[in-house]
Amino acid sequence: MDSLNILNLNDDCLLNVFQYLGILDHLNLLRTCLRFRQILLESSHSTYPVFHSTDPHIKPVLFYSSTAFKVLRILNNNVNTLGVIQGHGQDIEEVGNSVKDFQILNNTLNKINKRECLENLLQPTDIFRFTQRLDYLSVNVPSCICYLEEFFQTISDLRALRLSGYSKCSETIKTIWKCFPNLKDLSIRGGCLRNRSDFELIAQMKTVRKLSLNVGERDCLAPLAEMTELYSLYLENNNGCILAIDIIEIIKGCRKLEFLYCYQINHGDRPQESVANLFRMIKIHRDPSKQKPLQLFAYLDPPLSIENKMLIDNAYFEYRPWN
Repeated sequence: MDSLNILNLNDDCLLNVFQYLGILDHLNLLRTCLRFRQILLESSHSTYPVFHSTDPHIKPVLFYSSTAFKVLRILNNNVNTLGVIQGHGQDIEEVGNSVKDFQILNNTLNKINKRECLENLLQPTDIFRFTQRLDYLSVNVPSCICYLEEFFQTISDLRALRLSGYSKCSETIKTIWKCFPNLKDLSIRGGCLRNRSDFELIAQMKTVRKLSLNVGERDCLAPLAEMTELYSLYLENNNGCILAIDIIEIIKGCRKLEFLYCYQINHGDRPQESVANLFRMIKIHRDPSKQKPLQLFAYLDPPLSIENKMLIDNAYFEYRPWN
């Protein structure tokens, strides 16, 4: 029996096959064959559902162009999650600052016009399409994010933001504070925060419950002690910027804190005495009858002395050194 070649099918048959494919497949077909391109462009003015796949383990690429943004993808198997990667890894084009030229289309949020999508394939602009109920955004850009403010304002109900990349201007935190009043999970990695004013603005984000930061200077952490609703905190710096006294103040102020990750704490010239003081302060300021034991993850702390090991009381805290 002769094998069937898809090119032998007539246009109607091909169109019936194509209707079961999603946006990414159609974009690939456009590049494959002129005939496929003509069939797709001449088809009816229907719309793509934003989530066209019926397989719960496969999330579709909503849209991407052939210029600056090469990857626009769903993350973590979450239909309300949008991930953007620019200038790293999978992006094989030199994009430079062209990302600043992208356009925001905030109409028709829950569907994508087929003809518009296909015809825009060759346009030198970048188009973001996203669902109205987006709750998690992951952005990896090697520059500041001020130019994204217009985009952020269209998703003001965002619950979780993960920001990566190595250049953070002085307006980064202000932009986040202004655009996301309901943020619960904030992660800013890559570039270090060096201005105390940034930490003061973060402390004003009263809805934030989970926080992850790279610390760039000493004497900046004190405002975080005002985040009384915080339950998870991750702090990273390997240049001695995270002082033990600051961690104690945070533990005293953040009464709902359950998870504390520190990479790494500066214990000064007498590390064993500093660790002992930290343990004692936790026991003084934590109430096992009202608070869950604090999960303290300490990276690169000195090996505990026998005396300090005896200070650990799992009713107050659990100490997990990650040497």
